[in-house]
Amino acid sequence: MTETSSKRIRVILDCDPGNGVPGANVDDGLAIALAIAAASRIELAAITTVSGNTPSRTGYSVARTMMEDLGLQIPVYCGAERALQEPDGPWRSFLDAPIRDPSLAGLWDGVPRVRDFEQEPTVPAALQIAQLVLADPGNVTIVAIGPLTNVAQAMLLYPQLASAVAEIIVMGGSFNIDGTLKDTNFGVDPEAARIVLRSGAPITLVPLDASEQTMLTLDDLAELENVDNDLARCVLPWTRAWLKYSSRTRGILGCWLHDPLAVAILLDRSIAISREYMVDVELSGALTRGRSIRWVRDSLRTTVGIDANGARSINVLTQVDNRKLVKTLIDAIRGYGT
Repeated sequence: MTETSSKRIRVILDCDPGNGVPGANVDDGLAIALAIAAASRIELAAITTVSGNTPSRTGYSVARTMMEDLGLQIPVYCGAERALQEPDGPWRSFLDAPIRDPSLAGLWDGVPRVRDFEQEPTVPAALQIAQLVLADPGNVTIVAIGPLTNVAQAMLLYPQLASAVAEIIVMGGSFNIDGTLKDTNFGVDPEAARIVLRSGAPITLVPLDASEQTMLTLDDLAELENVDNDLARCVLPWTRAWLKYSSRTRGILGCWLHDPLAVAILLDRSIAISREYMVDVELSGALTRGRSIRWVRDSLRTTVGIDANGARSINVLTQVDNRKLVKTLIDAIRGYGT
């Protein structure tokens, strides 16, 4: 991957944020915070929400609450409420389950709650994505850190989007992690993931294999405790609650930075090492539907019964410098507004 570029990047951030929602991951919120803090390098043209970590309408209210708290006018568009084909009931039962342990639920005591925002009668998120990209071909990057329903719908509406987008950074997929047959982003909407990965657009994939090399700890968060700006005051309460929840329920030292990594590599490509792979998503099988698969081009020893004709070569992150990533995130938030 190339080193840091000084060019300001125009970005659509397609996400499923849950910051402030008890039990919901805050990595989307931290990705939004990083994009906002890096305003000298990133022009955040729009935030679009999709059902995944949270329902799309919840994510919309989360993003709107964050923009209002920070006094920002970045437009937020509510997107797909359900996948192209995958039934949403089992996923919502799993992802929206309440926290039953009072000691864990209590971690959100004192965390400002998300305010309800009615969805404004605007252009649907998928159409907004397409319009922004096609109006400025070659200059808009999509950072997709939730299920790919919105992006796939945009491509189905406008197939030329794949050649007009500058790049799509996709956080999703899992190739070789014990206990993870599929990740949430691809599992919630396998058809959408396949459409985007097979589109021919220039794609950089951030799979769990790379993002689980990251970690934000309480010691890292302590560096922001004395930072006196609106962004630090916004992110600290819900990040602290999630970090403690994550460490207790996952048996790790803090929380993974899946989604901030997808934004950070726009600022500094040297944060990660990548390799070109053929990548696809399985759409059938009780154990394999939604599972991502990768292989080196022309390296398959056996191709009998394998239909890999539609797969494309994708730039896949393989190794991450976590200290550089954490420093990028903390320094950006520390420097907000200066």
